[in-house]
Amino acid sequence: MKGWINLGRFGYGLLDDTKNALKDAPMEYKFLLSNTLAAMWCVTFGVYTAELLFIGYNIIGHTLLLVCVFFTWFVLSTSKKKSENRSANMVCWDLEREG
Repeated sequence: MKGWINLGRFGYGLLDDTKNALKDAPMEYKFLLSNTLAAMWCVTFGVYTAELLFIGYNIIGHTLLLVCVFFTWFVLSTSKKKSENRSANMVCWDLEREG
């Protein structure tokens, strides 16, 4: 059981963009290499399992998954940066006088 846990930690360490070899690369470069690696692994496992008809679907699926992940990261990091620059909300409601 401990071997599986160590293997999982190793796998997550490879995919963690703050620790792997791409940690200092620009986001566009990370995105391009992630898509290239995903396509490579799709082809590799497609050839290994002899399901050559589904390689295209796997590549499209992995590309869409990576696009969604990177887009989500971009939206969240952009909104976090913009929210740090805003002033505090000065609206004060007196709920006793409302309605």
